[in-house]
Amino acid sequence: MAFILTHEQGRVIRARTGFYDVQYEELVLRCTLRGTLKKKRRSNTGRRLYADPVAVGDNVIFSQLDHEEGVVEEILQRQTKFSRQYAGKHEEIEQIIVANAQQVVAVVSTHMPPLNFRTLDRFLILAEAGEMEAIICLNKLDLVKDDQLIEIKTTFEIYEKLGYGVHYTSINIPHSFDSLKSALKDKFSVIVGASGVGKSSILNAIQPNLELRTGEVGEKTRKGRHTTTLVELFTLDNGGEVADTPGIREVGLWGVDTENLEFYFPEMEPFLGECKYNDCAHVKDSDCAIQSAVECGDIHPERYRSYVILKTENTTVN
Repeated sequence: MAFILTHEQGRVIRARTGFYDVQYEELVLRCTLRGTLKKKRRSNTGRRLYADPVAVGDNVIFSQLDHEEGVVEEILQRQTKFSRQYAGKHEEIEQIIVANAQQVVAVVSTHMPPLNFRTLDRFLILAEAGEMEAIICLNKLDLVKDDQLIEIKTTFEIYEKLGYGVHYTSINIPHSFDSLKSALKDKFSVIVGASGVGKSSILNAIQPNLELRTGEVGEKTRKGRHTTTLVELFTLDNGGEVADTPGIREVGLWGVDTENLEFYFPEMEPFLGECKYNDCAHVKDSDCAIQSAVECGDIHPERYRSYVILKTENTTVN
C-alpha cells in the first residue's frame, strides 16, 4: 500500500506469544501491542490477569508501521470467548483461546488417546460459559471393533438427547466428514481437543489444501504430540471459518460458577428444587433428587461422574 493506515479496524487471524497477525481487507500485518494494552495483563495490584490479552478472532484497532508491521491500539468488545484456566499456574489467570466464535467443536477419539468423557464435558461447560453453541466430533472410528462402536454410540446418544450434534469421523472413511462439514458451513467455529485426537487431520480431510501438520500418538503414553503450536484462523471453501488450536491437556474451568455447577448439566434441570435440603450439593447428600435420578437411569452415570469430579476438586475459577 502506498499510504500508512492509522486507527483502522482489523481482525486477529493468527496469534503467537507477543505477536499477532491482523488482517485488514487483503493486507495482513504482523503486530505487537501498544504499551497501554500490555499493562492490561495485570491488575492494579500487579496480579497477572491474562496469559495474553489478545486472541484469534478479536476485532482490534491497529496502526500500520510499514508494509509488514503494525501495532494494536485497542481491543474491541467481544461477543463470545472460549477461555480456560491457564495451565500449570496456581494463580487465577485466564487464557483466552479464541474470541467471537459462534460454536465450539469438541473433538474426542475412540482410541489413541482413549475416549475421555471428563475432558469432553469440560469443553461443553466452557462453551456454555463463553456463550457459544457446541457440537461433538468423535474421531478415529476405525480404531475400535463394531461391537465397541455400538456401545460407544449408545453412550453418545445421551449427548444427542441433550441437544448436542454428534459427528462420527475417520480419515479412513472419507464420507464420514460430510455431516461435520455441513455443521461448519457459514459459521465461525473453534476446534478444540486433547493432543492426538486428530484435529488437524479432520481439517485436512474437510479442506485438503490446508496441509496442516499431523502427528502420531505414542504407543506407551497413549498421548498425542503437539503438531499445532499456535492458534490460527482458516477460511473454508464451502463457507465458514475455523480456528485450529494446539492440543489441550489441562482443561481448567474459567468463568464457571462451580457453586451452581448443576446448571451446566441440562439433564439435571428437571430435578432441581426437588431435593430435601435447599443447599444440597448432589454428591453425598441424603434425599437427593439428582442421585435418585441417576439410580433410576434418568441421568447417565458418566455425566453424573463428571459432575461429581468437578464439584469435589475445588477447581479455581474466576
